[in-house]
Amino acid sequence: MYLLDSDAARKLCQYLLLDEFAGSLDCSFRDFAILPQLKFQLAIQHDQKALKKLGSREAVLLAQALICAAVEINLTPDAANNLLQMDRPDIDSGEAVLFAALSQGNDDKMVSGDKRAYIALSGIEGHPVVDALWPRLICLEEAVLLILRRYPFELISDRVRARSDVDISMRMAFGSSAANSQQAVTQALESYLGDLRRSTNGKYRSFSDPHPSERLAGQS
Repeated sequence: MYLLDSDAARKLCQYLLLDEFAGSLDCSFRDFAILPQLKFQLAIQHDQKALKKLGSREAVLLAQALICAAVEINLTPDAANNLLQMDRPDIDSGEAVLFAALSQGNDDKMVSGDKRAYIALSGIEGHPVVDALWPRLICLEEAVLLILRRYPFELISDRVRARSDVDISMRMAFGSSAANSQQAVTQALESYLGDLRRSTNGKYRSFSDPHPSERLAGQS
């Protein structure tokens, strides 16, 4: 199972890349898990509000399909006690729930569009439950790299560049006024991953690390 935070879910829908992300993981939308509040955050039951939030009718349809098919995250009391009660005010409640849910399943992975949550998590020292999460964390930039390995570069570039309002890092990587080359995009995304590794004191691990099997093993 792949746990999507609300930021990652929204951005992948806005970029029209959710199908491609699922394909890059060899899974379907039924293999995604989301927070119960996502449907309210994206206002998918109100077409005009959803369109305003997501920016295109295609993005709204993707979000509706995701919310219809995905599993809603449900915490066990033990998981909630382990992670939700840690004193980290810089981890918001949604991310805390996702981290707690991730600790429930050894084969699950989490995808976040907010790298600050991972940086905040790295400040928790000496907690075995937290230490076990790191091989199963994926950021948005890495998700896009996975997509690029499976799908035509021009397709992905056109979709990201069509929505320059969604994410600053993606806009810079793919180019704003002019499209960047595939090599330049890859280097930029890998540079963001390097920055994240440094910001988490080397705790974040990417699929480009020497032993990617640790990250890919046990997909569900």
